[in-house]
Amino acid sequence: MRKKTFLLIGLISLFLAQALLISGASAARSSSQWTFMIYACADNDLEKSWTEDLKELERVGSTDLVDFVALVDLLSTNTVELIHIEQDSYTVVETYDELNMGDPQVCVDFVNTVKLLYPAEKYLLDFWNHGDGWNGFCWDDTSGDWLNLQEMHQSMEDAGFIDIVGFDACDMAQAEVAYELVDHAGYMVASEEYEEYEGWPYTTHAQDLVDHPKWNAKRYAIEIVANYGEYYEPFTLEQYTRMTCSVINIDWMPHLRKVFTDWTSAMLVNLDQYKEQYKQALANAETMSDTYFYVDMLNFTVEFDLLDLNNVNLNVATKKVKHVVSKAIVVNWAGKAVPDCNGLSFYWPGNQSAWYSARDNYLLVNWAQATGWANFLDAYFT
Repeated sequence: MRKKTFLLIGLISLFLAQALLISGASAARSSSQWTFMIYACADNDLEKSWTEDLKELERVGSTDLVDFVALVDLLSTNTVELIHIEQDSYTVVETYDELNMGDPQVCVDFVNTVKLLYPAEKYLLDFWNHGDGWNGFCWDDTSGDWLNLQEMHQSMEDAGFIDIVGFDACDMAQAEVAYELVDHAGYMVASEEYEEYEGWPYTTHAQDLVDHPKWNAKRYAIEIVANYGEYYEPFTLEQYTRMTCSVINIDWMPHLRKVFTDWTSAMLVNLDQYKEQYKQALANAETMSDTYFYVDMLNFTVEFDLLDLNNVNLNVATKKVKHVVSKAIVVNWAGKAVPDCNGLSFYWPGNQSAWYSARDNYLLVNWAQATGWANFLDAYFT
């Protein structure tokens, strides 16, 4: 279990907020159309990737209507910088001693400060780092910490509504993740599969926003996926052909939770009779290559439907999940090697030992409790 130095980090975070408010008060200006915020946790093996992404953003830079702002933590330095990205350069707004990017309060202070200094009609928050679905994201090697889903939920509650929450990270387009954003975000942009080190094509993303600053959140989120697909489609190396990107409408997640809960109950009631059929559908469904425990939700329901079980309640519950998850996925792009990745995964460990090793942490995930899915997995692996 990881330990957090809450008092020390809390004080650092407080000083961060105060310093930013004092130094930035004079810089605050009238509201623009968009502020694109990047929580750049490069205090790990991704430092070089951040350097490249920053260059991509600088090719476009901020305008009067769009601001690109990042909190940057690098492995090679003992400082953290808040920067405002302009064309061909960036301005350091403030410099701080080492911060723990795995502390949710640091994230809250960053978002709230940026909202004060660069107010906008719409906001995008980009979590830039490694990702592992419900296990967490934004690993900070110096601090030995990361953000888990409970901490993300806390951050989103304290930071206020964000129009688009993006994850430039692996494996984050997951029901467990999206559910934590209910009432706190409009759309989520993420990948079901892993990402290569190039990550998002930031020059195109930035140029589209600068060219179309009045786009609403849905329109811009769709464009992010289109840009991602256009960038990676020409690649022929196998690892690039498994890449994915999708937009999830967070407003559909409560409805998905409801039908998934009903489906979970139906699955549990019929477990003794149909367990082998569950295993068959799981074996046939698309799973994510880095884990094999993240399963494409829509594809699983398709494979389950193909079994044509003689059980009305179970078949109806499955069809409802298939319908609602299709509605929740606004748009999806999947590489040539993963045509059955449809945009949203869920957790189903492949064996008993994997479940027992992950169980205690998974029980802390809201989706696991709200849907009864953890109870089903207990029964399935008993």
